[in-house]
Amino acid sequence: MWAWINVKKTLPQSFIPLIAVISALLFVIQLVELPVAGGGSTWHFLGATSTAVILGPFAGLISMTITLIIQAGIGDGGLSSFGANVFNMAVIGALSFYIVKAFVGREFNTKRLALGVFTASFLANAATAFAVGSEIGLFPMAGNLGGLGVTLPTMLFWYVPTGIVEGIVASALMVSLSRLRGVKLLGLELCKKKTANHVENSNHLIP
Repeated sequence: MWAWINVKKTLPQSFIPLIAVISALLFVIQLVELPVAGGGSTWHFLGATSTAVILGPFAGLISMTITLIIQAGIGDGGLSSFGANVFNMAVIGALSFYIVKAFVGREFNTKRLALGVFTASFLANAATAFAVGSEIGLFPMAGNLGGLGVTLPTMLFWYVPTGIVEGIVASALMVSLSRLRGVKLLGLELCKKKTANHVENSNHLIP
């Protein structure tokens, strides 16, 4: 609800179809899954940071949540773990946007953007792996999966290297999209707005 209120404040209604399209794309990307942690979870690309840079953190959270709702509806992830999945992927992914924003800083350029997206994507993957590994290690849904000593290393084993791969792909994609005329990335616009405000405030200090 909090995210939806902020989306209504910051996004025009014309962005609603874009949220739907991105959610559908995320669903397709995450269809490729491999069982990990003794079958207690699965590995797949997340795409959360890229979604937040395209849509902004609030709409990105909603988009990822929509994807998880569809997955739960077809039995992928399940309703019992839906809340945990929203936190592990949607919330962590949305928060990773602020890492990108911090890297972009007050002087926007593509190098800062690439480094920020790479770092945010990698950390989002690692944080998701840590969260999932902790949850299924402490509260296994079925049987004994070996505890944290097994589930944490297993999850990190998969998501740390793939986080590097996703970071490279995501940074290249976001830099390419940022250079296209007529393509508006809301999250990127929020970063640029910070830069513009800083420049404007600095000009006011000039006598």
